[in-house]
This record gives sequence, structure tokens and C-alpha cells, in this order.
Amino acid sequence: MAASMSSTGQCRRRLSLLIALSFSITLSLSSPAAGEPGALSAIADGLSAWVVSVKVDRSKDIEIPRSRLPFNGRVSPESQGYFKRPKGSVTGLLVDRRGYILTSNYNLLGTISSITVRLPSGEERKARVVARDRLDDLALIKVEGDADLVEKKSWRDPPWAETSPSAAGSFVFAIGRGSAPGRLNLTEGIISAVGRNSNRAVQTDAKLNYGNVGGPLVDLDGKVVGLSGFVGHTYSQWGLNSGIGFATTAETIRMVLPRLLAGKDIEPPPRPFLGIQSEPASSGNDGAPVVAVVPKSSAASAGVKSKDVIIRFNGEEVPNFNRLRFLIFSCKVGDKVEFVVRRGEKKMTLSGVLGKFPEGR
Repeated sequence: MAASMSSTGQCRRRLSLLIALSFSITLSLSSPAAGEPGALSAIADGLSAWVVSVKVDRSKDIEIPRSRLPFNGRVSPESQGYFKRPKGSVTGLLVDRRGYILTSNYNLLGTISSITVRLPSGEERKARVVARDRLDDLALIKVEGDADLVEKKSWRDPPWAETSPSAAGSFVFAIGRGSAPGRLNLTEGIISAVGRNSNRAVQTDAKLNYGNVGGPLVDLDGKVVGLSGFVGHTYSQWGLNSGIGFATTAETIRMVLPRLLAGKDIEPPPRPFLGIQSEPASSGNDGAPVVAVVPKSSAASAGVKSKDVIIRFNGEEVPNFNRLRFLIFSCKVGDKVEFVVRRGEKKMTLSGVLGKFPEGR
């Protein structure tokens, strides 16, 4: 009976949160509703002590090759600014009482002049980069000073979820902190897919932007299930404003954080390369058309020819080039792969060994 009552109470609490979801997206912790039982502001309030605002001043932003601009940068001059970020604040998560803060590595790309952290108290402190995890789009920074940022007796670790979501459908919230003191913002969504980035990230439809990326993704219990990231177009398998977002899982963070705290960078493995040029904008369901084959590549060695259409890759259907690219990135350099191409009226099964993605492509 007690277990049943507890379950009923949980259901009621979750229902009240979902009802509140219809009315509230952006929340102010200083509003009268903050902390009310069943209000979404209670979730944000529970993370307030760990979520910080980060201002990055840079003398030079990242540079992206023209070939990676939308439509090769041909559409309009605005395309050239596609990767340039606004100068507003981004978000970080305090993970250690000594002043170590996790954020998205994308937030810290370019030539940095200074980093300023605005703490939940409103105090501003300068910070420096300690280490980067380019595989998981994480970066660790530390506020200046040798003294603990939070007294040992007062410190509590962020409320990490014990396990990451194992299936799509869970409600989650992306939390960010703007430059105004005492103010958090929150956007709602669900976990729309799991197992992304070699099972190191989850996918969500919670609205992510340059401001809240680097902040926590939390569940209905206020537990941190991941850190929002991967919005930068430097990650060619992801993309800002694509209608989906990603977050490195809490389990992955627990695994890599000791290495980052020790000041050691984590580099991604080399990206696999098949060696075809296709139509990136193709969104149909009739395979990935081969426009050209890169000489001496895996595809060339396997016998792929221009005007072939790749329709299967390692046993999975290939409706378009975007899906093929995702399947290739899910492999490793040196993996033997098998794919089916349609050449005219014939279907052919070819195989090859994935090479390393060339620098500068």
C-alpha cells in the first residue's frame, strides 16, 4: 500500500509538472512562483547553485573552410557568417568546490582573450581553460585563485543522474544562465534518441541555443542526465537549428572528468572516410547518389563509380547521403565495411576498408 501511495504521489507530481509545462518555458528564480511545489521553477531552483554564466572574449573566432559552408558559401554573403557566434554569455556547470566548471568545448573555440564567470551570487571571476574533451564536446575551466570557491563543509556535487536515459520519451529540460544575476532560463523537451556519439550522448528536442549550451540537461526529478553541446557546425554530424540537440551523458562525464581535472586533453579518434562526394542537400529516400569518387580512397579501391547510388551500408538501408554519413561516422578507421550500390539497373555488393578523413576537408 505504501509503495502504491508513493507511486501515486510521483505520478501526481509529474502530472503537475507537465501541466505547468504548457504555461512556462523561461523562468526567473526571483519570480514569486519560484520554489512552489509542482512548478517548473523548482527544477531550475534546485540547480541554481551549480549553473553559472560564462562570458568568452576572443580576438578571433573559429574559421571554417568554404567547402563546409552551406551550399559552399554560394547563396549569399550571410552564409559566410553562418558560424559566427553572438557575443552574449554561455552556460557552464560548477563540478568541483575548487572552482572547476564544465561547459561545451565549442563555447571556447577561437583565439580567447579572456574568460569571465558570473557566479550564482552575481560575483564575477576570471577563469582559464584547464583541459578539453573534443570527442564529447566538453571543456573544463577554472576560476582564478588558489582558495576553494565553496567551503568543503558546504559543497555538494551536482545532482547527477545515476544512469542515463535508456530509451527515448523521457521529459527533460535544458537549463542556462544569462548574464543577469540570479536568473536561469529553461526550455522543455524529451529525449528523442539514445546511443548517439558512440553511446556517449543523447538526442533531445529541447531548444538549444548559443546561450544555454554548456548547461545541464535535467530530468523531471531535477537530476543532471547530461551536458548540452554539439551545436557548433564544426561537428559535421550535428548542427544548430536542425530541430534536434545533443547532450553528453552523465555517465560519460563521470568517466572523463578525472582526466580533465588532471589537465589532460581528450582527443577524438580520427574520423573514418569512405571517399565519395554526394549531394548533402539530398533528403529523398532513394539512396546516396555518387557525384564523384575521391582517387585512392576506400570507395575507389572498392570499385565505386560516379553515378552509382549507395542503397545499403553494413546491412542498413541508406535513404540519402545524410544517413550514409551518419553510418560511416559510426564506424572506425580501419573497419571493413560492405555496401550495396545500384548501377543502372543492376545492384552490386562491394566491400572496402575505411580510411582516415583527410585534413582540411
